[in-house]
Amino acid sequence: MKKRLKKKKAYKQYMKDIFEGYESMLENPELNELTFRYLKEETTLSRDEKKQIRFRTRDIG
Repeated sequence: MKKRLKKKKAYKQYMKDIFEGYESMLENPELNELTFRYLKEETTLSRDEKKQIRFRTRDIG
């Protein structure tokens, strides 16, 4: 049970970090890329040629 709660808490923190990173990219246009990891998953926030923010999530294994 504790292991499940730890994973759940870690995943909530992962999601929170992603959205806080998104907000910081909105506030600071000079940030071009941020990367976040959770277990075997990696999410990258990056800007395209039009300076729009894109989310890319991939499995790392």
